[in-house]
Amino acid sequence: MSQLKTYHRPASIEEALQLMARPGINTAFVGGGSYFIPHLPEMTEEVVDLQAAGLAGVTYTSQSVTVGAMVRLQTLVENGRLPALLRDAARREGPPPLRQAATVGGVLTCPNRESELLAAMLVCEAELTVQSLNTTKTISLTNFLRDIPSALNGGLVTAVSLNLIGKTASDRVARTPADRAIVAALARQGDDGKIRLALCGVDKTPVLVDPANVKAAINPPHDFRGSREYRRQMAAVLAQRVMAALTAA
Repeated sequence: MSQLKTYHRPASIEEALQLMARPGINTAFVGGGSYFIPHLPEMTEEVVDLQAAGLAGVTYTSQSVTVGAMVRLQTLVENGRLPALLRDAARREGPPPLRQAATVGGVLTCPNRESELLAAMLVCEAELTVQSLNTTKTISLTNFLRDIPSALNGGLVTAVSLNLIGKTASDRVARTPADRAIVAALARQGDDGKIRLALCGVDKTPVLVDPANVKAAINPPHDFRGSREYRRQMAAVLAQRVMAALTAA
């Protein structure tokens, strides 16, 4: 049975972090709430809603964009300044009502192995800003996904920065065009000439892999939508397609 007693709506990230730092209180932090509210731990005593904490900004440089953790996914879909790779990946996170509620921070901290948005962020060299009461650090999305609790360590993701320069391509296989991908491949060739390839559906989260050694780099899960070998084979086929698309571009 839920022990929920108090709801907080802090007006700044500093106020939210002070609430987080209190000892002995089972506190849950909620952004859009599309995932976390239905999965709220039973022992949660207090909820901290981050919607008013000042994390909904989007800023640009000549080569990059920085997106606040509370930016809604639908905002990404509608943002014409972003590459089509990111807009399309955000659209595939779910139907419009979910995208109106779900946030970038939620995608980052509750990762889904089939999230094409996470994969798009990986190929765009995503760097996360994690803020705590005493420190602010930057960590690559790759390292963050390896161990999220350790990366957070009492802090909150406040923003993600993405490199926008370069050519991109993507391909996917799904039961229907509207479904989550069984396997997806997304790639970007930056101005340094390096190709970054990310795969969905082959590990517990989307992962970057060596384009020249796809099959050997992955050990996909097995479920009712596809066997391990099917996923491995499709990953190789989709990787070849996106690499060819980059070459053609």
